[in-house]
Amino acid sequence: MCCNLDVSIRWKLFFTLFLLTAGSIAVVLVVAEREFHGWVRAELTQRFEAQLAGLLKSRTERLAQLCETCTELSATPEVRAVLTDRDARGGREAIIKMFRDARAALPERTGRPHAGGARPTAPQAAADNRPRNGARPDRSALPAVKRLPVMGVLDLEGNARHFGRRIRQSTTPRAVVAESMSRLARRPTQETAYVVVTGEEDQRSHVQEVVVTPVRDEHGTVLGWFFLGHDAETQIERAFYQAEESSGSNTRSGLVAENQWFVNGVSAAKAEAISARLGEAFWTEGRPERVEIDGRNFIVIARDLNPDSPLGKGYQVALFPINSIIESLDHLHVIVGIVGGVAVLTTALVAFLLARRFSRPIAELVAGTERIRLGKLGEDVRVRSKDEFGTLAGAFNAMTRDLALKERYREVLGKVSDPSVAQQLVEGELELGGEVRTAAVLFCDIRGFTAMTEGMPPAEVIEFVNEHMTAMTQLVYLHGGVVDKFVGDLIMAVFGVPTSQGDDALPAARCALEMLAERSRLNEKTGRPVEVGIGLAYGELVAGCMGSVDRLNYTVLGDRVNLAARLCSAAGPGEVLSDRAITDALDDTIHAEPREPIRLKGFSEAMDSFALSRG
Repeated sequence: MCCNLDVSIRWKLFFTLFLLTAGSIAVVLVVAEREFHGWVRAELTQRFEAQLAGLLKSRTERLAQLCETCTELSATPEVRAVLTDRDARGGREAIIKMFRDARAALPERTGRPHAGGARPTAPQAAADNRPRNGARPDRSALPAVKRLPVMGVLDLEGNARHFGRRIRQSTTPRAVVAESMSRLARRPTQETAYVVVTGEEDQRSHVQEVVVTPVRDEHGTVLGWFFLGHDAETQIERAFYQAEESSGSNTRSGLVAENQWFVNGVSAAKAEAISARLGEAFWTEGRPERVEIDGRNFIVIARDLNPDSPLGKGYQVALFPINSIIESLDHLHVIVGIVGGVAVLTTALVAFLLARRFSRPIAELVAGTERIRLGKLGEDVRVRSKDEFGTLAGAFNAMTRDLALKERYREVLGKVSDPSVAQQLVEGELELGGEVRTAAVLFCDIRGFTAMTEGMPPAEVIEFVNEHMTAMTQLVYLHGGVVDKFVGDLIMAVFGVPTSQGDDALPAARCALEMLAERSRLNEKTGRPVEVGIGLAYGELVAGCMGSVDRLNYTVLGDRVNLAARLCSAAGPGEVLSDRAITDALDDTIHAEPREPIRLKGFSEAMDSFALSRG
């Protein structure tokens, strides 16, 4: 067994050192790679945010103007008239004219702004263009319908009526549109949507940025929605994308709407492959993701352009190539692998030599520990050297001898003191001093002991007393009590200290009656008629270690202790006398018969007493 254990320890130590080294190198490599990827993502995200800030600046200003214009037009009576089918054609022309007058607020506008940067509101603009001196309005300034942006109204069922450029086809399914209208009806606020449409002029798909504003009647009821939109890409963005592509940079930027990608250099097939590799968390949480397309690696970053809108979602995306970074990381892997392999082999050799050196004394210590576990404290471990292992073996032997000595002390202490008290004394939980506790005290005394043992040989007297005390002690332990002391033929027990069961008076009374029954069984067995008297009292007393710092005795003091002793003296043969506190805790299984108040030594007044018997 020792040889097998020796081999086991040797190889365990070897593999432990080997795996620790290899594991440490692997952990360092993984952590370094993770930190490196995190740094790359952080740098690219910062670059994307800086780029996005410049791209979105013009779009944000343009969108703010568009929202303001859309809000003004949606509040006009002409728009309400179109939604309620009152003079729909006249309302359409009036709305187009009002848009012409308010076109200063629209993005992509040519011409100078109004003085001071301010522009007239729709009613003011309409008033400024009223005929003067009976002249007809200047129709040449009215733009052609096909040159107008996407503009119109939506009724509550989602049916659209266009005032400007028509959208012939949308890639959004009808069911999705109906669901969007239902969600929009539950949130009657101005919203922004990004949709993919095919225009009448160029027959090309492109992203429209559309502002949808609720139209209300005089009572605030929503009649429908007025929408106004334009191409999502601004001239500044288109110029930026063209410059990015012409510069030879592999970075690609653009928009994503309705699961379609509008990014220069990214075909529909590549866009579909990228989307398949991106999870839902990428779009909802904005976390950068790494994808591989056609053998090339990219970091993809996206930002939600309308996060709170229930309508079509739009995202600004950028793809950053990281092939050169991956190649550098692979080169680092090779270098770290070579260095790590050399370190692992060196560690394996050292670990094997150390394992052979350390395994034998460790095995012997393990065997010594097993002997201690089995209780064999008489054997020492061999001291083979003067190094740390030798010191450890010597300390182990000294510990074994101390344990053997303490075990002998514990055995002796358990015989001269109650086991529970002895355990707490050994653990240092009991010190010199006392505390006020509530407990029950029991005194049991043999009646006529002196006359009974007169002329009896001392050895026979001791055998008789030991037989009696053993039986009584077992009953005390059985009912959760503690044997305080033996005084000749008298046994004193306490219930409730040092640990309490909660209601200690009842177990004490049951123990007293069991003592009478056990004494009767012993009398039948030995043929010697022996009678005992028992006294019980319950209440507050002082419990603790009393004596000197060199010699302690765990006991209890107080008038309840004195009362129990006096009741024991007053009890007749085969009788249990208790105080009133004991009887208050009894159940139906024990009967308490009151006796005449008796005067007891040490008590100024006559004390109530009760004789206990089984109920």
